[in-house]
Amino acid sequence: MQGKEDPQHVVAAEEVVSTATHSKSWTIVGVVAFALFLDYLLYGIVVPLTPLSPAKVNSEEQLGLLYGGYAVSVLLVTPLFGYLGDRVGARIMMICGVVLAASATALFGLASNFSLLLAARLCQGAASAATWTSGLALIAEHYTEKRVEMIGYAFTGSTAGSVLGPVIGGLMYRAGGYHLPFLASGLLFAIEAGLLLLFLPAGRSGQKENVDLRALLLNKSLLVAALAVALAAFAWGIIEPLVPVRLNRYGVTAETIGLMFTISSITYGLSAPIVGWVSERLSVKKVTILGTLAMALTLPTLSAFEQASLAGVALCLVNISYAFMLNPASAELGNVVDRAGMSCYSAVYAVYNIAYSVGMVVTTVVASATVGFLGFRGALLCVSAVLILSTVLLAVQEDSTPIKP
Repeated sequence: MQGKEDPQHVVAAEEVVSTATHSKSWTIVGVVAFALFLDYLLYGIVVPLTPLSPAKVNSEEQLGLLYGGYAVSVLLVTPLFGYLGDRVGARIMMICGVVLAASATALFGLASNFSLLLAARLCQGAASAATWTSGLALIAEHYTEKRVEMIGYAFTGSTAGSVLGPVIGGLMYRAGGYHLPFLASGLLFAIEAGLLLLFLPAGRSGQKENVDLRALLLNKSLLVAALAVALAAFAWGIIEPLVPVRLNRYGVTAETIGLMFTISSITYGLSAPIVGWVSERLSVKKVTILGTLAMALTLPTLSAFEQASLAGVALCLVNISYAFMLNPASAELGNVVDRAGMSCYSAVYAVYNIAYSVGMVVTTVVASATVGFLGFRGALLCVSAVLILSTVLLAVQEDSTPIKP
């Protein structure tokens, strides 16, 4: 005769399962964060080293084509990876991203002419599209309860990579010449490949779905979240190219500027649980609007201080505001899929990738058009004005009905 289960054994078993699930979730987030870190690290390494390449690319036209090629590659390839990710699995697509990134790294190191450098940038853009689309899809799928917080931790990896990339690239160049940074990057991508194979779950947890892409792309909740992502990219995109130049004019050293951005990146990471906690108590829309208004108010403070310490405090406040903008909006894309009873996470994070890229392109245009005659402060105020006006659009939108698979 089968007896009743011991309640203590049941509780113990539940605790083991909970601990294993929690550990697995942290592992997935850690691997994805490392992948995003390497993606931005390579980008940061390439930027200062491109003029030093043996290909001897120095004209503004060629440099513009290289950077434009990267952006075009991201925008063109992202929909394909979003489509494939929901059919073959995000793990396979991330491995494809590593292969593309390793190929780009090899081309950067060995390129002897402009055509090879352009091919490297196209591979790099495709690798970034695969990594971001599939990486965020993995987090959305495997960490539904604290999605805002865990996405924030993953974003910390990318922020750290963007800060450390130029610094590491410059130090390695001085230590061992042009090829050393790319050799080290290749070794890091080999480590990433091993982590992906060891720790990411194989296959897909859901069944293959026939997704109505038109209904998905016209879903109001998704469109509002995508708009918020684009606004976050628009706001942050004006900081990285302009703040270091301004601080350098006031005598702040490159090392100090790098330290300021590093500390602000750590602040961004530490704010992830706070943003997650607030998002559990307020609606995602309210938190996103709060973050957008906070960013509009804190951005101009970057032009108020010349001292490194005060400018660093302002930069930390901007990073916290950025977290309140980007983290909940990014998680909301996964929430849209959940409410629809579907599992097409790669498709919606392809939308994320496109929205973020569009935001970065727009802020580049705004910065180029305004800094010349309005100055740094005027450019920041223009961005703040756009953010404040956009909160009205974010506030009036209502959640849409679920998408029918």
